This record gives sequence, structure tokens and C-alpha cells, in this order.
Amino acid sequence: MDRVTDWFGFRRVFFTVAGKEGFLTQPKVTQAGKPWIWRASFPDFHAEIDKALLAAGWHIGYLETGEMLGCDAALDLWDAFYDEVTKNRGLAAKPALEAVSRGGLYAFRYAARHPERVAALYADTPVLDIKSWPGGKGKGVGAPSVWKIAFERYGFSSEAEALAYAKNPLDLLPVLAKAKIPLRHVISLNDKVVPAEENTLEAQRRLKKLGARMELVTVAEGTPESQGHHFPLPAVQESAEFFKRHTQGKSYHTLRRGLKAFGPKATVAFLGGSITFSQNGWRDRVEQWLIARFPQTQFTFIRAGIPSLGSVPHAFRLESDVLAQGKPDLLFVEAAVNDPSNFTTPEKMLRGMEGVVRHLRQALPGCDIVHLHFAMPEHLADWKAGKTPQAVGQHEKVAERYGNPSLDLTREVSERIAAGEFTWEGDFRDLHPAPFGHQLYANSITRLLDAALNAPRTPQPLPLPRSVDTRSYAAGRYVLPSEATQLSGFALDPAWQPTDGKGTREGFVRVPALVSTTPGSHFTLKFTGKTVGIMIAAGPDTGTVECQIDGKPHVAGAIDTFTPWSPGLHLPWAVILADDLRLSEHTLTLTLLAKHNPKAAGTALRIVYFLVA
Repeated sequence: MDRVTDWFGFRRVFFTVAGKEGFLTQPKVTQAGKPWIWRASFPDFHAEIDKALLAAGWHIGYLETGEMLGCDAALDLWDAFYDEVTKNRGLAAKPALEAVSRGGLYAFRYAARHPERVAALYADTPVLDIKSWPGGKGKGVGAPSVWKIAFERYGFSSEAEALAYAKNPLDLLPVLAKAKIPLRHVISLNDKVVPAEENTLEAQRRLKKLGARMELVTVAEGTPESQGHHFPLPAVQESAEFFKRHTQGKSYHTLRRGLKAFGPKATVAFLGGSITFSQNGWRDRVEQWLIARFPQTQFTFIRAGIPSLGSVPHAFRLESDVLAQGKPDLLFVEAAVNDPSNFTTPEKMLRGMEGVVRHLRQALPGCDIVHLHFAMPEHLADWKAGKTPQAVGQHEKVAERYGNPSLDLTREVSERIAAGEFTWEGDFRDLHPAPFGHQLYANSITRLLDAALNAPRTPQPLPLPRSVDTRSYAAGRYVLPSEATQLSGFALDPAWQPTDGKGTREGFVRVPALVSTTPGSHFTLKFTGKTVGIMIAAGPDTGTVECQIDGKPHVAGAIDTFTPWSPGLHLPWAVILADDLRLSEHTLTLTLLAKHNPKAAGTALRIVYFLVA
């Protein structure tokens, strides 16, 4: 029967394996592929790295083997623990090992026994030679009582046999080098208990001769009371990233050309809908991760999430909502939920997303872009039927053409729900995720960032590729409603707000709007471009319009601006009137019609911006 306790807010589940007690400390949101870290000793010492990994979705495993000092019998118990947690509890087949002090005997000897099971090995002041500790046969203080235990555990019949033992971790380094197991050590240079010269630094010299290397972090002096063996743990975040880098589990990102490193100052922009707008959601968690991961970088964040908006409005508001706020080094963009929700056609999904990317590349060639595809029930149904969700497919065409990294969370959520890891109703609960979903998103996004920032990258600036669609909204911009002329029945309200008590969206209320409620009202707008549209507040009484361009009726005919959400919300709604024009000066004439959607309460039109590209 498992026993559960709390460990710094995480569930620690105890169970028995081969007569020994072990445990798994569980993350609140498990990472895809169930990666895990296997602690060899002292499971609560220097636990800062474990806490960081648990927050990111990793499990932490431990088996209590007392003072077995990594002997063969202890490794047999480790085999049983490995079988239990991988076969019966579903964890990944290749954990990373985490060793502290005497834990080095367990971790290195197990890695040599089963190199195929070990993804990486991190060690904190590790023992790599029993002659050094507990033997004390070199410069170390040794531990005579433990040296006697070593004789019992290893079956030595004499001092000479113990000193001649040839299966210490140092002796087994050729096996680890051949298997190319990544190594990272943290040591104290004045350690008198486990002297660095006899252990880690000797290992480093031997590895160099074998053509291998280890990452090494050194502390000049450990604490006097520990004889230099203990110290405040340095480089916690970097060590956590070492584990993540080598125990990724299953990934749902595509790196393409990667990302450039951050400098001393960096601006990161978030362009999206309500999931990006959410407070204490994935965006906040990624911001916090960036600050912790890159402490030498001073970050500025541009938060351009507006509920209900997808790729088409993103393309037209990029200039005002992102570029006018700063010069981003990295942009996250998401629209896979709102594009189909807003009935955006496949062509417009592509034209909107390419509009964002191409516009940004023209304005800031060095800015990196990451495409995020968030999940909704319709996406899960598509994957279940063996289809790529339409918005994801269109956005991926743009990401591929421009070499941008992307993360398909629609597929991750779908596959992991199908595998029984969690449920939509119980864990995500909605396309606006519960905290569980936001944490899952943040975990996968930071995995992408780790992988992309560590991967080789094509130097910037890259030449701008050929357009995926020459009608993309790459020249998209907002035009103020005050630019309209020849107003008949329309008037400019300098700070429009509804009087019906219905909901609004920030940025689309108490702002100038061109307003009419009278059928037959009309106006004209002169513009230069290939595309024209309107950005409206589509409320309960929103009506139907028709337009002429250059004096000729547009082929779209009457355009209904009422939406499924209009009865309860003055929704920001992008209406593309024409995107097939020649690049030249044009005149738009727009008329408000008497007929309207039967569900609409009137014939109103409230234009907050014109859309021109």
C-alpha cells in the first residue's frame, strides 16, 4: 500500500521494492514522456534543483539503501527499483542520475552496469574511489567506521584486496565515455572529506585522455564545519537545465533554425488572444522562467494578448500593439484557437499569420518568432480522426517557410489525453485552461526555449523568403476611424462605450469609434493598399453592411457583422471587405443596410479601426 506525504507542496509517494522503501516525488503537471531524476543519496540535501525540475514536470525517484555504498547488492536493488518505476509506474526508460557525496559510488557504478538506461549524470562532491573515501588513503580525512562497512559490503578479506579493487567509479569511466553519458559535477576545491584531486579532478583528467569531458562547476571553499565538503549550491538553474537538456521525454516542438541567445537586455512580446491575456497564466510563468533562467539579462515584456483576436487582427495591430511599444528580440504568437472560433477561412488564417511574420521580419530582421498552437476540443477531435487541425496546418506553412520554431500543443494535449495521462474535463476544463493547463503550456514552452537556445542557429539576418501567399497582410496597419469622409448618418464618438450593460474588451471601449444605428448611413474612405476591412465592436444590435470599392459593388455583397457571441458581448471583430485589390489608391464606400440578422436587436455599426494592408 502506497503512503503519501507532502514535500514542499508536491506529492511524495512511498512504496516498497525488494524489501526497501523508495519513493517518487510527483510534479503537479507531468511533462510529456514522464522524464525523471534518480537521486542516489541524501534525497533532501541540496534539493533546489529537484524543486525546479518538479515545477517543470519531472518526477524525482529515490530508493533507500542505507550504507550499502554502491556495492553489487545495492545495484541489484536499483535494478528492482528501475523495473518498478518504469514498468509499473510508467516513467521514462532513461532517467538522469543525481549523486551527492557517497551517492557517486551508486550512480557511477550503476551507469557502468546499465549505460543504456542512463540519460545523464549529475554529481555533487561525489565519491569516485573508495580508497579516497571512506578509506582515507590519500589526502582526505577518511571515515574508519564506514571503511569497515565497505569491507562487509564489497566482501574484501584484507586491506590489500580493498586497495586493489578495480571497479571504482574512476576505473569504470571508459564505459561511461564510450556510452557518451553527459556528466556535470559541482565540487569544492578545499574539500577534505572527498578531495577533488582524488575524485572529480582525477576523473576529469582521465576523461580527457578518453576524448570525453564533463561540465564542471567549482566552489573555492566549502564551509569550515563540513571540512569544505558542503557549501551553498551554485548554478542551480544551469544544473536544472542540464537535466532537462538530456531527459527531454517526448517533445512536440519543431526547432527549425533555433533562437539567438539573449544579450544584456532583451524585449519579449506576447501576441495572442484570451489565453495569452490570462493573468497568472502561461505568459506570466514563461516570464518568470526567463528571468530566473537568464539572470544577467534585463527583460522588458510587451503583453499584447487581447481576448477574441486571431491571426487576421494580429496582422493589422502588430504595428500599434507590439512595434510601437518596443523592439522585440523574441515574439510569441498564437491564434490556433481564435482563428477557427472566428470562422476565419483557411486562406485568411494563412494570410493573417504570414502578415504578422513578414511584417515583423521587414521591420526587425533580427527578431525571432515562436508559433504556439493552443488546444480546443475541435482540435482534439481532428487529431482523433487522423487530421491536422486546419489552423495548425496553415500556421505551420508560415513557420516552415520562415524557419520559425513552433510548438504544437494541440497534438500534445490530444495524445496525452488519449494515453490517459489527464482529461480535458477534469484537468484542462476549458479552452481557457485551468491552472493545470497553463502550467502544461508553460512547461512545454520552456522546453522549446531550452532546446532552441542550445541548438545551432542560422546567423541573422536571413534574406526574406518568397511569400507563401502574395495576398498576405504583411503591410497590415490600423487606420483611425477619423480618416473616414463624406459621413452621412455616421458620427465619430470620441470615447464610445455601450449603454446596454453588455461586456466589452479592453482597447475596444472608451475609444474613438465611427458609429451609426440608422439604415442607409454611409461614408467613404480613401486608402492605398491591396486589402481593406473594418475592426468593429460587434454587439447585440450589430447590423449588415455592403460596400463599393472604386464605385463598383464588391463581390461579397451584403456582409452580416453579427456573431454568435454578440448577444452578450461587444466583441472585437475583424471583417475583411476585400483582399484581392491591386496595390494602388482606392476609395471604399460602406453603407449600413436595413436588413439584419434575425438574432440581432438592431442595425448598428461601430467601427473602432479600419484595416488596411
